[in-house]
Amino acid sequence: MIHLLTDVEPTTAYSERTLAELGIACSLMHLVGAAEVGIFVVQAAGTATLLERITHASSSEVSFRDSDFQLPESSIKLESRPEMETCVVGEQIVACDDDEGGLVVHCLPVAFDGKVAAVVELLCDRMLTAEELETVGAMIGYYRALLSRLDDAERDPLSGLLNRNSFDRKLERILATMAPAADTHADNPDRRASPDIATPHWLAVIDIDHFKRVNDKFGQLYGDEVLILLANLMRESFRHQDRLFRFDGEAMVVVMRPASFEDASRALERFRMRVAAQHFPQVGEINVSIGLAAIASGDTVEDVLAAADEALRYAKSHGRNQLACYEKLVAAGEIRKRAPGDVDIF
Repeated sequence: MIHLLTDVEPTTAYSERTLAELGIACSLMHLVGAAEVGIFVVQAAGTATLLERITHASSSEVSFRDSDFQLPESSIKLESRPEMETCVVGEQIVACDDDEGGLVVHCLPVAFDGKVAAVVELLCDRMLTAEELETVGAMIGYYRALLSRLDDAERDPLSGLLNRNSFDRKLERILATMAPAADTHADNPDRRASPDIATPHWLAVIDIDHFKRVNDKFGQLYGDEVLILLANLMRESFRHQDRLFRFDGEAMVVVMRPASFEDASRALERFRMRVAAQHFPQVGEINVSIGLAAIASGDTVEDVLAAADEALRYAKSHGRNQLACYEKLVAAGEIRKRAPGDVDIF
């Protein structure tokens, strides 16, 4: 186990969750003599449920995903693995023969908050004993407690979206993986005027128009209800790979996985129109304004937020209930280019 973990140095570069999952996978190999250990997250994607393998350990190597924005090693539909489906739906341990490798597959659910959030898969040369399963169960209990604690720390208690602190950490990880290329605009303060990446990550700031009037007229309880319903619409409207955040007040943020401008703006426009068509109890109709910016190599968290906020302010000052993109506005001469460090957020 130890020699495998030394392959992922420096360990301080990885998240607490990643290090724990690597430790659990390697420890289970050692404790029960598993040939392979995989950790899968259970992910809703529209009407489908996916299994995404985020950690894998064998006798020769380990692999893992350290960021929500990295593609998983593998992503399959839950129903394509009947043993996994039984494990998730029934929230029970399942063991079956692996016809291809001649091993026994053990699937163990990791459940908290009333649902199975992950599955630990063990491939062994035999069926595990009751005592060994008890040992595995203790390790999974630790993993369950860790997931629950991290989930509580990362989420806004009202909307259930990720919170501002988790936003900073997750966006910093994206930026850390985007090493500036020598022949790009990394040293050019005007690089945002025309990003040359066809499918960058995107950041969108969503703000409810005239939200103060909602609280003043109907009270904070109805204002909170609007925020909860808006968060639900966000979850229904964006890809499961995108990450949704609530900042203070009515400001929401979407960090989108790589996409063309056309695809990113189309998804945001669909969301904006869906909000406009939604009836909010007692309040009636509300609208949102959206500021969009590409996440460019060499940016800081503050750079990206400032650019999206600049676009949001433009949308607010030009009629509200619309989407504005920072790069498009700069290219059209509608707003000035921001200098590095020129930050004025929210």
